[in-house]
Amino acid sequence: MELLLPKTFSTANFPVEIHATPFDAEHDDLPDFKDEIEIYVPTYMGAQKAYDVIDELPNLKYVLLLTAGVDKVLPHIRNGITLCNARGIHDAATAELTLGLAIASRRNIANFVRANNDVWSLRKTESSLGNARVAIVGAGSVGTEIGRLFRAFGSETSLISRSSKVHGTPIQYADDILRSADIVVIVVPLTKETKGLVDHKFLAKLKTGALLINVARGEVVNTTDLVEELASGRINAALDVTDPEPLPKDHALWSFENCIISPHVGGATETFYEKGKKLLEQNLALIAQGEKPLNVITGTY
Repeated sequence: MELLLPKTFSTANFPVEIHATPFDAEHDDLPDFKDEIEIYVPTYMGAQKAYDVIDELPNLKYVLLLTAGVDKVLPHIRNGITLCNARGIHDAATAELTLGLAIASRRNIANFVRANNDVWSLRKTESSLGNARVAIVGAGSVGTEIGRLFRAFGSETSLISRSSKVHGTPIQYADDILRSADIVVIVVPLTKETKGLVDHKFLAKLKTGALLINVARGEVVNTTDLVEELASGRINAALDVTDPEPLPKDHALWSFENCIISPHVGGATETFYEKGKKLLEQNLALIAQGEKPLNVITGTY
C-alpha cells in the first residue's frame, strides 16, 4: 500500500506492507504514482491545499488526520474513504494552554507585560482560579481534561454537551450554568450546528466580568457580536482561535485590553510529535492487518 505523510513523521515505523513517501502539499507535486496512493496523512495545521489534494487521489482509502477537528477535510471525503481524526493526542496540550490563558487573564498577566516598567502601578488583588466556577462547552476528551486541570486548582467545573447522548448537561438546559460561570471555555468541534454558537444571545447570558476562552474553532464564535461585548467592557476574552484567521493586524480584537490572543497553538507542543507518531504507527499497523483503525469518524461529528 502506498502512503503519503508529512516529512516530520517519515521516521515512524511502518509495516512492511506499507510504502511511505514524505509529502508536503504546500511545496511538493503529487508523485507520478498518485493513482496508487491508498493512505494519506495531511500536514498538521496545513493550509487548504493539504486537503484539496484528496480530490486528486482517485484510489484513496484512508485519510489519517493529526488534528482532532475534521471541519476542513469533511468536504473532501467521498464514499470509499475512511476518515480518522487524532482524538486524544491534543487533550493535555490544549488543556494546558486553556489553563494558561485563564491565569493570564484572571491574574492580569497580559496587562503586566504590556505595562513594562510601569507594572508596579497595576498592583491590586486579582481573581483566582481557586474559587472560580468554570463552564466547559464541549464534553469530549479535551473538555474532560480541561475540567480535570481546573479542578486541580480548586475550581468548580461543569461540562456542557451538545446533546443528551454524552455526559454533561445538554446545552439547551445549561442557561443557569452559563449565567453563574466565572469562566466559560468553548471546546466544541466546528459543525453546521456549532458555527456561530457563541452569538449575542449566548454572550448576553454571561455575567459581568466573566471570561470567555475559545480553544475550539474561530467560527464557533460570532466575531462581530464578541467585539461589541468586549467594547462595552462587560466581559473578557482569551482566544486561541479567531475568525478570520490569521487575524488581520488592524482588526478590532487587537485593541481591547480585556482580550488576549494566541495564534492557534493549542496542540502545538513538543509532545505532539511523539503522540502523533505513536497514533500513526498504531493505525498503520491495523490497516496493514486489514483491521479497523482508531478514531474513525462516522455519522454526525
